[in-house]
Amino acid sequence: MYPAENGDSFLLCANGINILVDGGYARTFDNYILNDLKILNTNGESLDLLITTHIDADHIGGIVQLLSMNGSSDESKIIPIRNIWHNSLRSLTSRNELNIPFQPGDLEVLNAIKRRGHPVLTIQTDEILKEISAKQGSTLASLIHSGGYSWNGSDGAKAISFESNQNANLKGGLVNVITPSKLRLNKLLKFWQKNIRNSGYRGPTGSGDFTDDAFEFTYEHLNEKPYSAPSLISAGRRRILKDIYTPDTSITNGSSIATIISLGGMRLLMLADAWAEDVLEALLELKSSGVSMSFDGIKISHHGSFRNTSPELLGLIDAPNYFISSNGSKHNHPDIELLVAIVERPANFPRTLYFNYSTTASNEIREYKTKSATSFSVVENATDWIKISENELC
Repeated sequence: MYPAENGDSFLLCANGINILVDGGYARTFDNYILNDLKILNTNGESLDLLITTHIDADHIGGIVQLLSMNGSSDESKIIPIRNIWHNSLRSLTSRNELNIPFQPGDLEVLNAIKRRGHPVLTIQTDEILKEISAKQGSTLASLIHSGGYSWNGSDGAKAISFESNQNANLKGGLVNVITPSKLRLNKLLKFWQKNIRNSGYRGPTGSGDFTDDAFEFTYEHLNEKPYSAPSLISAGRRRILKDIYTPDTSITNGSSIATIISLGGMRLLMLADAWAEDVLEALLELKSSGVSMSFDGIKISHHGSFRNTSPELLGLIDAPNYFISSNGSKHNHPDIELLVAIVERPANFPRTLYFNYSTTASNEIREYKTKSATSFSVVENATDWIKISENELC
């Protein structure tokens, strides 16, 4: 679990199979991920699957950096990549509008979006405020296409969704898709089409070189409304999760690729920033066909937001290991009410909560005493390998 600031990045390794899920920001890749991938390549290994869960700067910036640096030949590559999952405009619409000519005004709108590039981030250093941006002008879609990678199992024209049954069968591993649904992906497309029309664009919205870039850059720059913190009640006591839970409404989060990853005899539930209702619906369908809802590890959705893990979802799933990725710099994630709800459930096994940073919430839950007497422990600043089985990693 990499220190991806307010973002996500996870490298999963077992029995020679390697999966990278998201890449945080560009500096996450430069400072942490790059060296691990070089080691894997030196050992003759590859990335069997690279999953970019959804279009958000705190998830794809490091992947843009990776593909920008990855060479065209095996000798110049940081690491070979066997397959990439990424839902962009190419995956959501057809390319049959390519021959429709653009009007000058429409091209100017698209070029203005492209010139804006990736978001520029400002970070506090010991000396000055420093601005950092990802490689300008190259979207993830364009880098995947120009690099000739296997994209969503082929050329990227098909979307990764729960209904598509595009699960990844790896040697000694399996990745099952549980979200997004086709409905959520269609809403992602419709929202972008409405947004770009509001910008004065009147041209085609099918996939193409200009529109593909505009699609990704638009979503990277969308400013989501900040979540309001749960209100306090008498004597400073916080409400419990069931009192404050309200569903997430972010269109991009709803398009997240959430998965069940079976690797090295372990089963991990990787929830990206997915909506709780969509995850619950998919898991209930899987449960009805005999799939166990007990996992070896669960990556909590949306950095531990109380809006992405419902009481109903927590009542269905459990694991001895939980992973919460956030430094608390955006929306003050994670939310203590969710953490309390996780550890208060009765269980016949102890739980461990792994945080890649020390935050106000991780400090508070570390000192929390459960009323259910269920044992749990907290590990903060967990940014190195986390071994969750007796099998050897990598």
